[in-house]
Amino acid sequence: MEKLIICGLGVRVPEETTLESLQALADCRVVYCDLDDKKARAWLAGYCKNLKTPASAAEILSDAAKNGGVGLAVWGNPQSSSRLAREVELGAQSSGLVYRAYGAISPIGSVFARSVSFLGGDYGYQGIQSYDLETVLQDAKAATTELPLVLYAEKGEPAKWKAALKSLEAGYPAGHKARLYAPEGETEAALTALKPADRCVVLIPPAKPPEARKTKW
Repeated sequence: MEKLIICGLGVRVPEETTLESLQALADCRVVYCDLDDKKARAWLAGYCKNLKTPASAAEILSDAAKNGGVGLAVWGNPQSSSRLAREVELGAQSSGLVYRAYGAISPIGSVFARSVSFLGGDYGYQGIQSYDLETVLQDAKAATTELPLVLYAEKGEPAKWKAALKSLEAGYPAGHKARLYAPEGETEAALTALKPADRCVVLIPPAKPPEARKTKW
């Protein structure tokens, strides 16, 4: 039997949180959750016997190894958008701790499920690119302006976001619109007018939209 359960809550909590994850967390003796959204935490607390804020991955792993019945609930997908969840999972693997990780909607999937009209319809791009905030800060040229860009961060200081968006601005037309998905809701504005922070996803359409496909019958 698993001593540790790792669950993602999706990007929009609780709308994207699965019943499977909720049921798994409800069975846990204690659930560690690093969300700072008070409404989301209050909602999750209604399903958990004991909800705590973790100090570190080591604390979670120690509790799980000693007492079992430990759950970890994180924003987004635990294996692709949560540093804490990855640290806990890797620690469990290296120590031989029995665990199970439940999937969840990732930032990329969440954004594109809600953005077909914003991107100009479903007539097709030749690909989609996605980068975390730190990658773009290190090298803005890693992203191309020819494809839709998903830029996300579980932990992202406003100053870092501002620097990243400013570094990308030169590749797009003046006033190029982007869309911000944050715990507080959605915002559409010029690229450098957005104000992202923690647990945000920014969707930037290409500098030039693709031409509509012409189908011959």
